Amino acid sequence: MNFIFKIENNLMELFKGNLPLYKSYWIYYVLVNFLISAPLLLVTKIHIQNFIYTFSLYLVLNLIYYFTSCIGVWRSSQKYKGNKILSFLARLIVVIGISTTILELKTILTIIYSF
Repeated sequence: MNFIFKIENNLMELFKGNLPLYKSYWIYYVLVNFLISAPLLLVTKIHIQNFIYTFSLYLVLNLIYYFTSCIGVWRSSQKYKGNKILSFLARLIVVIGISTTILELKTILTIIYSF
């Protein structure tokens, strides 16, 4: 129970932008998003067809976490007191990431609903 509380607390701090920029960017935006999204790289069209409801739920949960981490990085970069270039670059990466995610989501939804 303590472990779940700690994760929940960290996610709330991430969402509020209270974590340091390096932590919100490198750990929560890069590393955790990669670990959560890695199984999607292994999924083929046949797997999606066989497990469409499970895949859809997984995709929704993945997107919820992704947008939470984007908001966290954005807010952390606004509170960042260090080099303003790093703050700007973090926000630029978030904007580029959201743009590509929306384009990829369109492709994924086309695959899902083509069955």
